Amino acid sequence: ILFRSVSVLMTFLCVGILLSCSGSVSGPEFNISAEGFNISDPEFTVKKTFKDGFPVENHNRLNVEAINGEVVVTGQDDANRVMITAHLYVSSYSQEDAELHLEDLDILVTDDTNEILIKTVQPENITGLKYLVEYDIIVPNSFEVVASQVNGSTAILDIQNNIDVWNKNGDIMLSGVIGGGTAHVENGRIEGSVVLPVNEGIDLSVINGGLDLSIPKSTSAVFSATVDMNGEIIVSDLEFTESTHTPSALTGTLGNGEGFVVLSTVNGNIEILGFD
Repeated sequence: ILFRSVSVLMTFLCVGILLSCSGSVSGPEFNISAEGFNISDPEFTVKKTFKDGFPVENHNRLNVEAINGEVVVTGQDDANRVMITAHLYVSSYSQEDAELHLEDLDILVTDDTNEILIKTVQPENITGLKYLVEYDIIVPNSFEVVASQVNGSTAILDIQNNIDVWNKNGDIMLSGVIGGGTAHVENGRIEGSVVLPVNEGIDLSVINGGLDLSIPKSTSAVFSATVDMNGEIIVSDLEFTESTHTPSALTGTLGNGEGFVVLSTVNGNIEILGFD
């Protein structure tokens, strides 16, 4: 993401069983003319970083509700805690104004039965300000992952369960995912490498932007890909039976057709690649 060298502050709400105030919180940092901002963007930025871990007992799902920034969720086989590192940034045209709004940007962490919810909280009216949160989250790879983002990128890595990801403006990356689920982008791209278990399905859609998906050649699924307006469908190293292929639509069966793959764009190419 372009904002790695920029900085801002957060305040934390300690909510539910999971979140206590024992986390490690670094002090504020100040940058001027931060790299990655346009000349018309705010030049003074304040940053604060939060790091902590939360037990996973009785939980099997992570839900992230982000607004602006970057979300990276990584599954690990031996993880017994959900580890959260969050960098929160506020930028304005003066250092005094940036500091004044340090408490406007919060993270809310709650324990909701079987789910750990992480949510960005910020004011609705942010005229003249920039708020940004970068999440780096580690979970057990058996967790189901739900994530949403308004502006920014989302990456789901090495998860062996279903995923549900939504981005309004920004890219989605799926890598090492073994499971089904959905992903939708309004403006941006989806790039994914997914292994579908038997009888599972995946539905990926983009309104404005491209869609690249890699799946094993051994995938067993009913397949459908459509481009509504502008773009084409490109297939490499996959064998279909009972297929119908036009420049803007492809239907067919992979293997025994035990699951499903549904891909769609409005404006953008769809590329599907089979791998061993």
